[in-house]
Amino acid sequence: MGQNQKTKNLSKLMSYILRHRPDEFGLVLDEEGFISLEELHKAIIEEEGWSYVRTGDILHVVHTSDKERFQIDGKQIRAAYGHSFPVNIKYEPSVPPKILYHGTRLKTYPSILQNGLRPMGRQYVHLTTSKELALRIGRRRTAEPILLIINSKRAYEGGIVFYRANELIYLVETLPVAYINGPPLPKRSKEKDVKKKKETETEVLENILFATRLHPHKHFKENKRKRTSRKRGARK
Repeated sequence: MGQNQKTKNLSKLMSYILRHRPDEFGLVLDEEGFISLEELHKAIIEEEGWSYVRTGDILHVVHTSDKERFQIDGKQIRAAYGHSFPVNIKYEPSVPPKILYHGTRLKTYPSILQNGLRPMGRQYVHLTTSKELALRIGRRRTAEPILLIINSKRAYEGGIVFYRANELIYLVETLPVAYINGPPLPKRSKEKDVKKKKETETEVLENILFATRLHPHKHFKENKRKRTSRKRGARK
């Protein structure tokens, strides 16, 4: 396939995502239809046959489009026209389904169990109606995401406001831990603790031997003083 055809195909895919079905790719556009270039790039390279795409390829499509299909604003991108939905998006409060899902990293999981879900740099926490989509979004940050099950109906009844971003994604500003279910935290194995203890003891011994080689007379005198002190203590 020639470079021109690759560019055309990428332009079509970008148009489909940004104009019509961002939800299929786990994406949420802001109120003006923008999304970060990084998020769009990650969503594209997940697709079969698109792993070769770089951010530079996306920018090339933007700058060479004869119809100016896309707009760049800093590190964000949007489709300029042809949307299947209003460009000026306003997310209205909505009743969520009984259960929603969220994929997260093991690194942040302990904090979630203590503090609940927070936007972490975004305006909202993204929740999905699909386990598969939640895991797909999670894999953009970690190879093995943890799947969280959200008791969204109970959260809604408890006063949490949900917004429906699109067919597959709901948004909340924060979500308390009381409405989050997930697997237990993995426990540290005894073998790992024993191994770490041995490594620490070995490191201490190596440091002592290294210091002894650097100052042999000093350590000989210190050891001699210790032996003499012990003998005096024994006589007493």
